[in-house]
Amino acid sequence: MHTNEDEVFLLLSGSALVWAGDEEHELREGGIVFLPRRIPHAYRITSEKADLLLISTPGGLEKMFRHAGRDLREPRQEGFEIPAQLLAEAAELSGNVILGPPR
Repeated sequence: MHTNEDEVFLLLSGSALVWAGDEEHELREGGIVFLPRRIPHAYRITSEKADLLLISTPGGLEKMFRHAGRDLREPRQEGFEIPAQLLAEAAELSGNVILGPPR
């Protein structure tokens, strides 16, 4: 849950389920959903792979991704996962709250 930013989730390719509060959105290529700040949300990619664009305002959310993410200039290693502790640390640094795994 973002405490400071609103977010727009745009699915460029693939498919995904997105939850925002009590709402569930099944997105296909070109699907978009608005995720207001302080509303719990999560997503699950339901296709083999997907490309997505996340837009947040005001800026600052990118700190979380930079802290816990990987260098995209390098190939993704087999079995890559972000450790839960690192994700929690990154969320705290950027003013976000992890409420649990997606449904």
